[in-house]
Amino acid sequence: MATRKDQLQSHQFSVQRMVSALVTRETDPEQPPFKRATSAAFGGVAIMILALAVVWVYGMVVPGGNKAWSKGDSVIVEKETGTRYVYLDGHLHPVANYVSALLAIGKRGQTLRVSQRSLAGVPRGPRIGIQDAPDALPPASKLLGGGWTLCSQPSHDQAGTRTSESVLMIGQRPDAGTPMTEDAMLVQVLETGDQYLLSEGYRHRIAKNDVATVAVALHSQPVTRVGAAFVAALPDGQPIAPLRPAEVGTPTGVVPGRPKTLVGQLFFVQTSAGRQYYLATKKALLPISEVQYDIQRAYGPLKAAYNGKSPTAIELNLTAVSEAELPAVSTEEGAVPRDWPRFVGPRDGIGTVCAMFTPGQSLPAILIDPAMPLPDAMTATTKRTRRDTVLADRILITPGTAAVVESRPSDRAPAGTISVITDMGRAYPLSDPKLIQTLGYGAVKPIPIPAALIARIPQGPGLNPTTAIQPVP
Repeated sequence: MATRKDQLQSHQFSVQRMVSALVTRETDPEQPPFKRATSAAFGGVAIMILALAVVWVYGMVVPGGNKAWSKGDSVIVEKETGTRYVYLDGHLHPVANYVSALLAIGKRGQTLRVSQRSLAGVPRGPRIGIQDAPDALPPASKLLGGGWTLCSQPSHDQAGTRTSESVLMIGQRPDAGTPMTEDAMLVQVLETGDQYLLSEGYRHRIAKNDVATVAVALHSQPVTRVGAAFVAALPDGQPIAPLRPAEVGTPTGVVPGRPKTLVGQLFFVQTSAGRQYYLATKKALLPISEVQYDIQRAYGPLKAAYNGKSPTAIELNLTAVSEAELPAVSTEEGAVPRDWPRFVGPRDGIGTVCAMFTPGQSLPAILIDPAMPLPDAMTATTKRTRRDTVLADRILITPGTAAVVESRPSDRAPAGTISVITDMGRAYPLSDPKLIQTLGYGAVKPIPIPAALIARIPQGPGLNPTTAIQPVP
């Protein structure tokens, strides 16, 4: 009787005959059907091993076969040490940083990792570049294009004294908050004590010697305390101050039919739209707003036109006003509000206030008490420059991103300086607008940002190709 081993061998023999029949159409060929294919496979592997061995031996005998770097259009990084070079005028120059390398070769070329053997024997030049220029740049797809936000939020100094902290968020907006639309806010700068009225995106300064006068007109509105950097970034409006006519209390003939009119007297005309106020000066009857009228009433020297009493408006008829010589009404941007707005402010007068800037617009929208990100000590600045320019206390920008911006003193100003803002929170001005092509951002349109806002960012060295190829001091 056949054993299991005999049965297994019989089965394997039957399978082999079936495979041979399918492949060669013979059940009992002289050679197995896959013998040649197996021999060819082993032969190929042997040839490949031999070829690799030849290449390895050649590399050992003739090192440094990589010469792609010698074209002079790439940033060279030595594999073993990480040293960065550029190849100029037949010499390898160590370079201070990545951006200096791009400026030196004139394009955003490839970064090639090259072995020491490939660089052996190449003449070396001095180390070149711009000290403190950026050592990394993101691709164009990582550039930020959104609006900017500058906030003033409560804080405490090392002694525990309550103070404020300014936070500049690049390409970001805070969450929540209450927009300030047609309202106004009275603010005081903690560092200086200066007061401003914020209205429609403008800051209207109240001179220190006029604070008492304006305070009476404002009927003791609450004051919000903010940081200097926050106010410095806002566009200037007309200052809020009393008009100071010359020769107050002396006769003037600016109102027909009223020969006893005195300089400094106030008048009004009742119209269907309400009251229109006027101030008598030596040469004209000056139209003033309701706000200006209240300020003039609080202005002490005008009492000389009222026998020492508090000034009050005298009613005129439309005929008298139509015959009067009126100056042209000012249409200047940033004028003081004509009517008293509703005053608003953050909680307890010490909350967070933000100015949100849309690219291309110098007037911000004001946001009250938004949700702010948690403080990060690594985003702090030096607070002031060597020239005493006030900086934002912290700069927030998403890591791995950057922004290409154009500084604009105003909406109507011509093209300004182009700068690159890196994720280190520093601004680097370009010596030539065409350099954005060199940095790999040729297809990117710089974002127009108010110059006063860019000034809140610490400034790095200017990026100039001529400086980039000079030896590092």
